[in-house]
Order: sequence, then C-alpha cells, then structure tokens
Amino acid sequence: MRLMTSFSRSSGAAGVAVTAAAVVLAAVVAVPSAALRPASAASVAKPILFGAAAATKTQILAHEQVLGRKMQGIRQFRKWDSTLFGATERWARDTGHTLFTSVKAERRDGTGVRWRDIANAAPGSRLHNDMLSQARQLKDFGAKVYFIFNHEPEVTRWKMGSPADFIAAWRKVVTVYRNAGVTNVEYVWTMTAWGFKRKDADNARYYYPGDAYVHHIAADPYNWYRCRRSTGTWGNMANILEGHRQFGLQHPTKGLMLMEWGSAEDGGSPGRKAQWIRDLITLFQKPAYAQYKAVLQWGGRSDNIAGRCNFDYLSSSSATRAWRDMGNHPAFLAKVLS
Repeated sequence: MRLMTSFSRSSGAAGVAVTAAAVVLAAVVAVPSAALRPASAASVAKPILFGAAAATKTQILAHEQVLGRKMQGIRQFRKWDSTLFGATERWARDTGHTLFTSVKAERRDGTGVRWRDIANAAPGSRLHNDMLSQARQLKDFGAKVYFIFNHEPEVTRWKMGSPADFIAAWRKVVTVYRNAGVTNVEYVWTMTAWGFKRKDADNARYYYPGDAYVHHIAADPYNWYRCRRSTGTWGNMANILEGHRQFGLQHPTKGLMLMEWGSAEDGGSPGRKAQWIRDLITLFQKPAYAQYKAVLQWGGRSDNIAGRCNFDYLSSSSATRAWRDMGNHPAFLAKVLS
C-alpha cells in the first residue's frame, strides 16, 4: 500500500496515530453470543491462519473483541534500528499469538538504508552490527517469527536501489541471521499484488531472492475501486491475486500469504464491500488456492482522500460483520502454519 495511513506501517507502536480500541469497539455490531463462538475447524483439512495488523496489546484485544475469539496472526512494522520486541510482543508470544514482523530499510530518523550498502556491509561495520543485533533479538525471542525484510520493494526502489540490490540485501540479511544461529525464523518475501502482474522491469520476478532464501511468498492485494487515482473498476480478488497465485505455482514448495488486504467501499452500493469479504471465504477453499497459508488484514485508513480509502473492516457495519464471519469460518481457524 502506498497511502499515508492512521495505522503506521513502518514505525511500530510508537508510530500509531490513533488508538484503535475505541474505534474498533464502537463499530461492533451486537449479535447473539452463539454467533461469536468459532466453529470447529475439523471440517477443513488445511485451515488458513487469520490475522491483522496491530501495534499494541490494546489493538490486538480490540480486534479480538470484534472477532469474538483470539486472533492468531499479528502483523507488525519496524524500522531498521527499531527494537523488534517489547512488552506487547512478549505478551503476544506468551498467549499463543503468531508474529509477522516487517523491518523496513529505514532508520527511525527517516534516513534510508540503501540495499546495496546492506549487501556490502563488512563485519565490524555499523550495518553489519545492526544485523547482528536483529539476529540476537530474533534468537532470544525464542518463538517462531515470520520475518519480512523491506515489504513492497518495488514501491520505493527509485530511492533504495535496483532489484538486484534488493536481492543482494535480502540474501545478506538472511545469511547473517543464519550464521548467527537464528533458527526460529521463516522468511516471507512480500510484494504488492500488482507487482506480480505488471509488465515492466519492476515485475515481482526481478526481486525474488531465490528459493534457498525464502520460505513463503506474500502479496498485498487491494480493491482500490474509486480510491486515489484508480479507474473506478471494482476489483475481484481472484483477478487481483492471479499473478501471485501463478507465481506460487512456479514455486510449489513455498507457502503463499497475504500480508495485507482490503477493499474500498462502494458508496453507491451499500454492502458490496461486505460481500467482497465474504466471497473470500469461498475463494480460499478452492483447490487452486491450496498453497495459501495465512491472510492478515490491513487496518489502515487514508489521511488525505476524504475517507474514500478506508480499507479496514470498520468502514461500515456490514464490513465489520463480514470480517468477523470470515475470521470465524472453519477455513480460517488455523492455530499454526502447516
């Protein structure tokens, strides 16, 4: 995603501009308590892990209040020199949540860390020591972490380096972590959904680090509709994801994931977004989508487009109900990744 949002995608808990709890709880639609009890996952052979972006314990609990159960997957965003894990993350670990941690190649002061500099970092250098610090934090955390280095690199490559530079940086990060004894991490390579379909030099395939350095292949798919400078075409998720799905077929040993997803509302057709969300329940149960392991929803909103880019599930009461129904369907009740 490329919009400024009220939920920080790069700075972790300190960067959250709004308290999600009050907003989320205000959007909960009263339903009979029985509807909040998750169904048994026994009827689905390989359920998908369900989750959302959340930077604080308060936000996680607010999501869970809406969902009516524990939300398994927690997506978090960090910068290059951020502390990776604090009280929220330790609480999440100890209560059985699964962390998906993104680290952006940018320092907290806004200074970019160019990919080629990461790739060329020699032992003893500041950047190499940064990677060793990250490795120690990951190793000491103990629990499984799904790690994303610089998600959506094609969006910022004009200032960060070339696709080849990104690949070299990704491989260097993974190599340093592995050499430091990090064994509790799986690496999730994450591009925009459009990156898997575009026809130019920023097609996703030019950024792929290789199977030896990647455990899972992720996309960030959105139905933009009339948001931003889009054409006004209502996006079908199957069409939006097709490039990603096809890429996954070329790497059949890798899991596929959505690290972010969302839809704009159609002001002229109330309930259309809710149906779009419910359609995902059917879509991901199809055999063609068997590689998909996790879907984590984005919780952000546009700050500068008159509310037309509200991709989260709070944009309408019908969208809230649909998100809750999706998260309680047996197809999305995985507790661990298979």
